[in-house]
Amino acid sequence: MNSSCKFFVLLLFFTSFLSFSQEDDDGMTILEDDESSLIKFEDHYFDALKYKAIGNYTRAITELEKCQQLFSDDKSVVFELSKNYYFLNKFVEAELYIENALEKDSENYWFIEHAKKISLKQFDYPEAIEFQKKMVLQKPKKAEELVLIYIQAKKYKEAQKLIDELTSKNLHTSRLAYYQKTVTKYIDRKPAAINNPTINLEGTSLEALKKSFENNKQYKVLKEILTQEFANNNFENLSTYSNKGLDLFPAQPLVYLMNARALINSKKYNDAIDVLNNGIDFVVDDTNLEIDFYKQNVICFEALNQDKEAKQYLDKINRLKTNSNK
Repeated sequence: MNSSCKFFVLLLFFTSFLSFSQEDDDGMTILEDDESSLIKFEDHYFDALKYKAIGNYTRAITELEKCQQLFSDDKSVVFELSKNYYFLNKFVEAELYIENALEKDSENYWFIEHAKKISLKQFDYPEAIEFQKKMVLQKPKKAEELVLIYIQAKKYKEAQKLIDELTSKNLHTSRLAYYQKTVTKYIDRKPAAINNPTINLEGTSLEALKKSFENNKQYKVLKEILTQEFANNNFENLSTYSNKGLDLFPAQPLVYLMNARALINSKKYNDAIDVLNNGIDFVVDDTNLEIDFYKQNVICFEALNQDKEAKQYLDKINRLKTNSNK
């Protein structure tokens, strides 16, 4: 721990206990005991932050538990415990700790935001929506993220209502315009035929898949077409069918990934970055797919000689790989 930082923390501690030590003959002994506990607390807490920073979340939790033994009601420790369990994909434990933190400080923005993330990881959209609404009360610009959660929850009418509200307040952004396109496609979509014929994807020729897709517009068929076209390096066809997919299935992240790959093949790197940024919003709880998105970003930024941006995405990839191996 930085010595100047330690001095500052200890100074605050001594100030808070000074009057007590002056009024009690045993005050200095008590002060020394508390000082020792505080120093131990600081050491364990900053060790926890250090271990979290390098991805050793289990060791970070151990250090935080030692902090709790010293000061059981510290809300920052509870918050950090929740975050470390979250990074370990232990969402039940993460949820229990963030609930504890919110009991101590129900209006803390960062606690609410973290609780929302945990809800999304568990596909608890109603809960995530309520947390996001609380965030919007404190930071109105976060309303755009509420639109996205409505889309993920397939609450398109609610999403449209909020988009209209934000537009009337001149808060319309390029991302919100994209969400509007997504919502419009779902609201205007005609109901699918009740008796869509099933097709056995295994062993079916690519041409047969394409014929089936043109007749019935099933996503599982499109997914197989895109997978085969990419495997065969047929980037022109990949572009054609991924563009169709963007129109028909605007909340399916794989379609964005394939469209970006087609754009990269045509050296349209900036366009690919835009597609990737739009599609990543729809990736939920799929580490491998998220990594694939970031890999395409790395390719784009390296091709544009933007090494700083490329490194940022490489770092994201490495963190995801580290976390998935725990």
